[in-house]
Order: sequence, then C-alpha cells, then structure tokens
Amino acid sequence: MKEDKFDDPDQLMLAQADAGLVLVDPVSGRIEGLNPAWPQWLGRATASLQGTVFWDEGGWRQPEVVRSLVSLTSLPLAMPPMAVTALNEDRESLSLVISARSVNLSGQRLVLCTLVRSSSAQALAMSSSVAETALMGVVQALITVLEVHDPDSIGHQRRVADLAGTLARKLQWRPDEVEAVILAALIHDLGMVTVPSRILGKTEMLSQAEVKQIQKHVMTALDMLNHIEFAGPVKAYIAQHHERIDGSGYPLGLKGADVLRGSQVIGMSDMLDAMTRDRPYQSAQTMDQALQVLLVSSGIQFDADLVQACVALFVQEGYRFPGV
Repeated sequence: MKEDKFDDPDQLMLAQADAGLVLVDPVSGRIEGLNPAWPQWLGRATASLQGTVFWDEGGWRQPEVVRSLVSLTSLPLAMPPMAVTALNEDRESLSLVISARSVNLSGQRLVLCTLVRSSSAQALAMSSSVAETALMGVVQALITVLEVHDPDSIGHQRRVADLAGTLARKLQWRPDEVEAVILAALIHDLGMVTVPSRILGKTEMLSQAEVKQIQKHVMTALDMLNHIEFAGPVKAYIAQHHERIDGSGYPLGLKGADVLRGSQVIGMSDMLDAMTRDRPYQSAQTMDQALQVLLVSSGIQFDADLVQACVALFVQEGYRFPGV
C-alpha cells in the first residue's frame, strides 16, 4: 500500500489528526476548508464536502444546533462544546462533540469547527433531562455562559422559567404558548453578558448611565439571538419582558394591550424572584412582602387577572420557586 507523502509537516498533522477540522463561512455556511477526518467518518470524499453548506439538514439530526453554534461565535461569549449527531452515507448516526471559535484568515472572518467522536454524545444531545429539543442545547449553553459572567444570576433564569411556565399552565394556555413562555424566560436576561461585572456587582446606587447600560440588555439579547430560529413569539416575549401596561417600562414604553401577556407573565416572575433573593444592592424580601408589591401593581403594571392568578398560585396552591 502506497503511503501518502507530505512535504509540509503541518499538512501531515492535519491529515492524520483524530479530529475533524472544518473552516466555515459563518454567513453562508459554506465550507472553506477541512481535513480528512470528518469526511472519512461520514464515508464521503473530502472534495464532495468542500464548498457545501456545513449545516445542511441532510448531514445532521440537529442542523439548527450546528448553525446556531457557528452563528454565536461572533458574540463575546466562550461557547462550550456541544453534543450533536451527524449522519453518514448510510443514514446511520455518528455521535460527535462540536466546538467552534472565530478565526481570521487573510482578513476574512471564518469559524473553525472541531469535531470529536464520542460514544456518549448522542445520549447527551437527545436526552430529555437536558432539553426537550436539540435547540435547548444551545439555550443551556447560553444560560451557562451568562451565569459564569454573573454568578449572582445562578438559577435565576430557571426559577423564572419554572414560575412562568407553571402560571401559563394554570391559565390554561395552549402547550405551544407555554413552551414559548418557558423558552423565553430561560434566556430573557441573556443580554446581561455584555454588562460589565463591576456594574452587576455594584452595592451602591447606580448612576443614570449605568442604569441605561443595564436596560440595553433587552435589545442586546435580541441582537445575539438574531440568527437563531425559535418557534412562536419567543423573541417578542424577550423584547417586552420589562414593558409595563402603564407605559413605565422599557425599552419602548409600550402600553396596555400592546404588552404581550406572555411577556407580562415573565415580567412578574422575574420581579418576584429578584425581590426574594439576596442581591448585591438589597437583601431578600419574604415572599409575602413580594406578593404585596405585586398586588399593588395589579391593573397598573400588569393585567389584573394575571396578578390575581399569580398570587393565587402561591397563596392557595402553595407554589414556591424550585431550588435550582
């Protein structure tokens, strides 16, 4: 058998690497370069993949996860590796772990994706305990990044999502509406990753400029999620979770029926969790105190029927935030 000859040691190492290396254009998804490992695993020729779209639905069980991970490399985040499942020529599953980072090659921004085979990747990717859909893998990664940036927020997204989902079910909303509320609540504060830690951890009163910087987190989150496809009004809920029906909210100062009820549910849940946990600038209130504040907002900041249902959930049904 004839051995391959390489004049360039770098080319030799790339060819013999036990990891798939793929250079991708983050806008078009076009594969600009790759080493032989991934094509060999798929049972395809390297040349047949060159120039194709990396997240083509024909090659992945979770194409939206692959596309989202590539898109998110443009953000100021260190995205953790994710478990995905590729499909070989015989449509058999190939369990992989994928990581991606932005690189500059001759003035062009590309994304270098590294693929490693893993027997446990498929189980992780499809596990309902991790996520109900492949997209939830991306959401979980975003939550982790936010909590690393702001340790004070650990568990906040999940608590808000639990209350918002429980309340939406109590109100007998359709299953797809409940899912949209939960998903939006899980990442409603994502834009906080761009707020400096010194501001998030400040114990004294914030300046007006610092308040405005924090308020920008809503629009920042929408920018960050621009390339991720969500079913239903997930992005709209995120955009409005700080709006209030009396027009006192932000970023647009919407009023009345213009404020989506799903956003109000997230806003109430966010407010209750914020009031009942210790923050750098305030001590936790009791749940009774927090519910009294919520009752004062009835018909002013939030629709009265939503407030009444939320209070009843705690007082009559004994709901409490989960210990996450």
